[in-house]
Amino acid sequence: MKVELNNLMKLFSIFVDKKWIQIDGYDDVLNNFGELIEGFNDEQVQLMLELTERYTWVTYNDYHTQLRKQLRKLYEKSLSKKNKVYIFPIIKPKDEENIKSGHAVLYMIDSVKLDLKEFKDIEFVVLHRFIDLEPRNLTITDTDFLILVDDYIGTGNTLTSTIEELNKNQSVKNNYAVLSVAIQEDAIDYLKGNKIEHYYGYSMNKGISNNYVTPILEQKIKTMQDIENKIPNIHEYRFGYQKSEALITLMKTPNNTFPVFWMECYGKRGKLNAPFARY
Repeated sequence: MKVELNNLMKLFSIFVDKKWIQIDGYDDVLNNFGELIEGFNDEQVQLMLELTERYTWVTYNDYHTQLRKQLRKLYEKSLSKKNKVYIFPIIKPKDEENIKSGHAVLYMIDSVKLDLKEFKDIEFVVLHRFIDLEPRNLTITDTDFLILVDDYIGTGNTLTSTIEELNKNQSVKNNYAVLSVAIQEDAIDYLKGNKIEHYYGYSMNKGISNNYVTPILEQKIKTMQDIENKIPNIHEYRFGYQKSEALITLMKTPNNTFPVFWMECYGKRGKLNAPFARY
């Protein structure tokens, strides 16, 4: 099955409208998209085009832009009278020995704040391990504040693991906030429900479940199931980790995103590269 020229033009038009053609390497992503949908039927191609229109591709420049914006918002609300700010990555205790995306954002913030005049008199202290959060090692006073950071918050499981450890230190109380480049709306609901101060650049809902209604919803779900049947070893990642139905790529595509965007798929040409592969 050849990809219809009309579908290729629609795909390219999406890239243009979203300004993806300004991103280095977009041509490889576009080519992988084209080869991927070559083996799809009309319903599958249409769904891929619709999901791509909702997709968010976050570049390094976007990271810095959003971190600057969110830091300024945080300053206006909570930091204008603070002398010291601690920053800690959103990670699970079992992962603190590994380099995670939260660590990258942690160091980005430490450099970005140097260009923000609001922070010139505030001392920033980078914390690396959960032992650094223990009461014997950390006491948050009225002139201190703590920021939990990550580039993307999906299901909120990692976030809750971090907060559970943080809550063991009574001095922290409400003197902290969550800051991320992007976040799923389910995680926003959790933060709001627990009255936790939070800042983010991009928010997103579930790509299929929150964008269609019956009976079209059921049709789209069936179409995605058929697409995912082309992906080997998909296991627990169907519809994204814990069925997040995410549509986002950052420094790395999170496994919350629909697997067709980041896992190898099999088509008429054999194994096909994903548009936003996780390497």
